[in-house]
Amino acid sequence: MNKKARYILIFVFIAAITGAGVYFVFGNDLPSVRETPDGVFVSAAKTAQIQNYFKRAGYNMLPHLTEKKPVPRIFVRSVPKDFNKEKFDEERPALFYEMLLPVILKANETVAAEREQIMTLKAEFDEKGDLTSESMDKLEQWVTRYDVKPSDDIGTLFSALIERVDMVSPTLLLAMAAEDSGFGTSRYAREYNAIFNQRDWDGNGAVPDEPQKEGPQYRIKVFPSLYEAVLSQIHYINTNGYLGNYRLARAGYRRTHNQIRGSSVAYLLINFPYKHIKYPDIISYLISQYKLAPLDLLSLVPIASAEK
Repeated sequence: MNKKARYILIFVFIAAITGAGVYFVFGNDLPSVRETPDGVFVSAAKTAQIQNYFKRAGYNMLPHLTEKKPVPRIFVRSVPKDFNKEKFDEERPALFYEMLLPVILKANETVAAEREQIMTLKAEFDEKGDLTSESMDKLEQWVTRYDVKPSDDIGTLFSALIERVDMVSPTLLLAMAAEDSGFGTSRYAREYNAIFNQRDWDGNGAVPDEPQKEGPQYRIKVFPSLYEAVLSQIHYINTNGYLGNYRLARAGYRRTHNQIRGSSVAYLLINFPYKHIKYPDIISYLISQYKLAPLDLLSLVPIASAEK
């Protein structure tokens, strides 16, 4: 056996021993993960596996609340099926927020990138007073996607789009998800990632448990991942006609270069469709009870830093 072959055998042997050691220590107590330049994606797992992974990664909510540390790019795909077990009652709220915060920040990154594309189109229009046919096609796609009322005035379209295509306060989304899903314990959340109980009126989704009135019947929207559920909720908030006051307030904060806080604008959810009149008070209470306010100031670890 030549020297090169001997080195390869030694390397394989060491790798096998190391792998066996990791399995012996952790066994099935860690979830399956996929590491990418964008972050770590955690596959469907049991609650204890996610807890162990967060612990191993040094991720917990307290330092981020008190020290305003960047949030690690750890993206949990699904609510664990066993998340409703009584043994997790005490630690469930913190773990629910820990699972969801990176996902919310990632979804907001996606919306911020969309907003940047629209601002680039607007810069072209401001400079030239018109748009190329290609740019006009892009603008029309955004207008359709964000349900903006058609207009012959391009400036009006941009104004409406810029008000709609923007991030949503993380603490609002965290509190909504906690309230709507019972901190991830509902059947909809555990089986379908439906943490916001969004309704579908086209016959798609899960049949709801609660009885419905006569007339058009709805189902509960289902999602392959928490990320897609959050993106859908952001889009709903950004397009629903009853939530225009929230969008106006958000635009006002942006114009004055002030940081919007979920606790300050929760009252504007008073007309949120299908929610009780006390919904804004409940959202405000959850933000206050769990001292979530500092999370509105946080962002994900930059991708370049995550790669190092």
